[in-house]
Amino acid sequence: MNWGQILRPVFVFLFIVIIYLIIFLALRIMYKDVKSGDKKKILKKSLGLEILAVGENSGLKKGSIIPIHRLITMGRREDNTVVLSDPYASGHHAKIFIKNTDYYLEDLNSTNGTLLNDERVEDRVPIEPGDEIRIGSTVFKVIG
Repeated sequence: MNWGQILRPVFVFLFIVIIYLIIFLALRIMYKDVKSGDKKKILKKSLGLEILAVGENSGLKKGSIIPIHRLITMGRREDNTVVLSDPYASGHHAKIFIKNTDYYLEDLNSTNGTLLNDERVEDRVPIEPGDEIRIGSTVFKVIG
């Protein structure tokens, strides 16, 4: 008896089992994806910041748009996302971030404060399209 004759059906059987296992695992992954697809939180329409007034900032241009996709920090230090050369801005002045499906503005204990719709921000506050943010002489409008 030849070993090739004995092992050939075994390898064919193993090959078929592996193919069916791959198909089964792929279908299971697709099922889980479809089943949990409606439970995923969908982020509201993306927001951005339009620069309404540049004030004393040479690096900003009026009418420019800054998209908000993740954390945005604003202040005079170079490690901020938006660097302000305004003398009334602190090193790390404020930040905008996304939590779940909401957007928030938070003052980072700045010296001169952050204004949202002409009211001083004490802690983190939600922002929406149409809101105006003032840091020193710089004014941003939340758009979306």
